[in-house]
Amino acid sequence: MKKFKKIVVVYKGDDWRKKLPLEKHPSTRESFEDWHERGLARGVEMFRASIQWYDEKKNVFRKTWAYRNKKWLKIDQPIKPDLIFDKIAGKFDYDLFEQKIRINRRVKIFNSPLFRTIFDNKLNQYIIFKDFMPASYLADSKKDLLEGLKKIRSKKVVLKPFYGSGGFGITITEKKKAVSLKLEYPILVQEFVKSNKGVPGFSEKNEVADLRMVFFNHKLIYALSRIAKKGSLFTNFHQGATAVLVPGKNIPQSAKKIASEITGKMKIFPQANYSIDLIYSDAGKPVLMEVNTTPGFDLLHIVGDEKIKNKNFLELTKVLE
Repeated sequence: MKKFKKIVVVYKGDDWRKKLPLEKHPSTRESFEDWHERGLARGVEMFRASIQWYDEKKNVFRKTWAYRNKKWLKIDQPIKPDLIFDKIAGKFDYDLFEQKIRINRRVKIFNSPLFRTIFDNKLNQYIIFKDFMPASYLADSKKDLLEGLKKIRSKKVVLKPFYGSGGFGITITEKKKAVSLKLEYPILVQEFVKSNKGVPGFSEKNEVADLRMVFFNHKLIYALSRIAKKGSLFTNFHQGATAVLVPGKNIPQSAKKIASEITGKMKIFPQANYSIDLIYSDAGKPVLMEVNTTPGFDLLHIVGDEKIKNKNFLELTKVLE
């Protein structure tokens, strides 16, 4: 009988009493259902589990979720992983760092705990990639905020927490209004990049759209453009944006060039999964907005074709080798 490799995707929190995992995020759940089915067809059993369910002494997860035969099952027998795929929110990186390092000595964690801790933090991203990003300033207090605003050249300003995804927690406002906001420090105070051109040579006229390039083990797997809903400046899917796949031939050379320089700084980690989010200024310059070390599968599930979905999954299985 063929022995299946086991990959456990980990998150934080206990959802064992729920009827389904990811109850409030059906599009994300459906993308994982696809992965579980795709895995079985390739000799890989996929599971989902809270990191709290991991038994360090026995190197097993005491319980897990699994999608089998079109149903989510609660597996209450121990599962010994061959690989752990870390999908825990970045805000827990420091809290869980020592635990992840201990686990990583027993079974490989992908992405590496070191990779996550370094690149999840938006302040770290600016320190490492500032040559490609809008001017940004650290604010530990309202006094720092005022000093940062003096240096911002744009009329609008972007205020970012160090962690987060989906656009949640980010504020885009007029500079004069920023001082009256109730903010939780520390934050990143960032210049606003005016962008109404989308992806050059691809987007519709006057679209507010970005370019997300998704990498597995530093190989570009696919790219998509996220288009903000009318009246919004947010290109995040969870803020109402839509997405379209961008064929390789339509990715501007300027985007490929900046992505090559960014990935070059990350290759000290031979294996990693991440996305690079770019926008084009009205002057036609690509600007890095952020690197995401836990790019979601939901958009790929919605807009990707079978070839790209397979390519994406097969890159994960190479981490098992």
